[in-house]
Amino acid sequence: MAGALRAGYPSGMRFSTRAFWLLSLASWLSCGCLEQPGETEQQDPKAPGEVLGFFSLSGSLSQDTCGAESLGAPDEWSFQVKLSRKKEALYWLNGKEGIVGDIDDAGQFSFETRVDTKLAERRGAAKGCTIMRRDSASGAIDEAKGSLSVQLSYAYAQSADSDCSEFISGILGMPEQLPCAMSYALAGARIDDE
Repeated sequence: MAGALRAGYPSGMRFSTRAFWLLSLASWLSCGCLEQPGETEQQDPKAPGEVLGFFSLSGSLSQDTCGAESLGAPDEWSFQVKLSRKKEALYWLNGKEGIVGDIDDAGQFSFETRVDTKLAERRGAAKGCTIMRRDSASGAIDEAKGSLSVQLSYAYAQSADSDCSEFISGILGMPEQLPCAMSYALAGARIDDE
């Protein structure tokens, strides 16, 4: 993994691979690691309620003030996701964890997750650095047509008491500026179970 990072670590500071994976979009970009259609007969404990199916999504970057290339995020993105619903809760399964959101009777949904990553401790006059990443989604499922549209957004900022300037200059996996945001507009269709 160290070879995936460019030279230019902050002087006197250690940039961990844990921070790289938490801050980069790698966890989202591996969304294709799902069980295959046809394997939904047994209830998945992470997907309670009614399984809505597997959806194949594709789309492109629609907004970027972070520097998508620096974050390893592609311009075009395709993946599959499994969805289930229990009353007003939507379960979005990306292959690693179930993300819980809200869904209404018309199929409009939203969810949000958050990761705060401490890259440097506060020491003396040095403020330290904590970067806050917020992932959010909003979209609609048309169950009758088997279609899904979604806007996935990612926002990065440093905490109010941080100075992260050393961490955003030329390091792969880090935003080029803070605060910043990027988003994808995606659409797709349900994949029939085999």
